[in-house]
Amino acid sequence: MPLPDQGIFEEALDRGQLGLAIFDERLIVTTRLGALSEWAPPAGAPACDAPFLTHMEANFAELRERGGEMVLPSVRASVDGPRVTISISWNPQSRTYVVVTAPDHAGEQIERLMASDRREKQILRQQADAAAARLRVADALYRDIVETADNLVLRFGPDRRIVFANRAAALFLGRPQDGLAGLTLDALFPADGAPWPLERAAEERASFEQSARDAKGRAAWLAWDVNFLGPEGGGEFQAVGRDVTAERQLRIAREKAQEEARAAAVARERLRIAHDLHDTLVRSIVTMIAEARLIAKKTNDPEAKAALAELDAQARQGLWEAREAIAQTRAARREDADLRAIAAEFSARWSDVETTLDIADGAPLASETATLFAAVLREALRNIELHAGARRVRVTLAFDETGPRLVVEDDGAGFDPQAPTPGHFGVAGMRERAALAGATLDVESAPGKGTRITLFAAAIGWQLS
Repeated sequence: MPLPDQGIFEEALDRGQLGLAIFDERLIVTTRLGALSEWAPPAGAPACDAPFLTHMEANFAELRERGGEMVLPSVRASVDGPRVTISISWNPQSRTYVVVTAPDHAGEQIERLMASDRREKQILRQQADAAAARLRVADALYRDIVETADNLVLRFGPDRRIVFANRAAALFLGRPQDGLAGLTLDALFPADGAPWPLERAAEERASFEQSARDAKGRAAWLAWDVNFLGPEGGGEFQAVGRDVTAERQLRIAREKAQEEARAAAVARERLRIAHDLHDTLVRSIVTMIAEARLIAKKTNDPEAKAALAELDAQARQGLWEAREAIAQTRAARREDADLRAIAAEFSARWSDVETTLDIADGAPLASETATLFAAVLREALRNIELHAGARRVRVTLAFDETGPRLVVEDDGAGFDPQAPTPGHFGVAGMRERAALAGATLDVESAPGKGTRITLFAAAIGWQLS
């Protein structure tokens, strides 16, 4: 960058009586002239890389705002070099900082040297105080935010030990807040089947949902966002957990209502088709049979009688097939009662729940039994989704000489089967459905002990292949 009237300074620059440097408004060195300015970084480098100017970005910004001059008096340009005075001013016309370095005749002015020393110490103290104040404000703001938050907030190190937990986390776990420090993350929030993705969180924010139990043993679902705070944060992680139990329950209830609405619509359409077939095709065939028999009685032609007899047989066969089709149309679809498909759909929807399926082969259920078992399995799995917060589910269909037996087990929150459950009709509905079909439903559960539902259908029969 050419300097105005640069020739005036050339002699002083050559004799080491003056140093001149230019910084642009981004604090990048554009020009460095004279031996006295060799303390400054080379052209193209950040000016604040110089030891004298470290962490002084705020000072430069203030100088640009207020104008005037900033003086760094009596500093040593190098280990064994002379002391110099550095004067920095802002030129608004060229939008540059002009840095003039001159020898400091400290021997002649002791007081000025002492003042410079005090000024250096004052600048350093101000910088340290400002940095400490910023840290205190940031820490106070952080703690105020996380302590009053409804979400769970955890901070932990790479060893997964808790460094900080907010009040919401302590209330959820039912432990004193200061008693959580030092405990391991996996001990407080076990992650069976869906481990905490800390490796991924070290690169970008990781989000996932996890089942958990609160201090009262209530099953809950928490949606976690995990961030790595980086080296400036001590290499720690921060996790923010939001209780999404109600959201999941609403979603499942909506899916149940949609499923029931679709099933009802299909049933209505099947019934309409069955009625239409009965009112049209079946009546037409019956009418045709009656007319063919009436004609056969009135004719004496042997060939006509034989043809009418053949027509009668074919019509009766068609009538049987039409009635069979109507019966199949009225019946529920076989795939709706596929226990494997129902369990597989649950497993796909809740991949974080370990689902085991053990269904015996070679013993197909009768239609009524399959429909009952499918309805009970759907309701049992739906209850697990809504209330259990289970990590493991097992579905078993076994056959013995007494009949088929369906067992649905989970390791979830459990409940007291004898206690009233106002507003919840899942178990009651399963009992009523089983009783109407002549089957036996047994529910074994206790708070914190999981649930086991057994459906035994000997009373309604079953068929072997």
